Amino acid sequence: MLIKNSKTDICANRFGGDGDIIIEHYLDESLLNDSVVMYAKLTLKPGCNLGYHQHTGNNETIVVLRGTAEYNDNGTPMLLHPGDTVHCPSGESHSIGNAKDAAEDLLLQALIIKC
Repeated sequence: MLIKNSKTDICANRFGGDGDIIIEHYLDESLLNDSVVMYAKLTLKPGCNLGYHQHTGNNETIVVLRGTAEYNDNGTPMLLHPGDTVHCPSGESHSIGNAKDAAEDLLLQALIIKC
């Protein structure tokens, strides 16, 4: 099945973070079974971030597609680069962002699955 029309959301200050996060859903929720919360590409402009938050009842896997991500894994900061993958299981916390002085947008692929 070829999918041509995907939904795009713009979320301001997501989880208390800074700026607008552009979420381009690969699939409409109606095509996903109840176990998949989101499968999407996220764009974070320089200075934008998803605030620190805990996952409860779901797991998130993020792949960095472009740019350098500032990632907080349960209080441990690290830098992620294209091709890096991180996983945040239920009960754990994280945040991710693009530095204010970044030269390019941060592009991420995110998959959130209920557990």
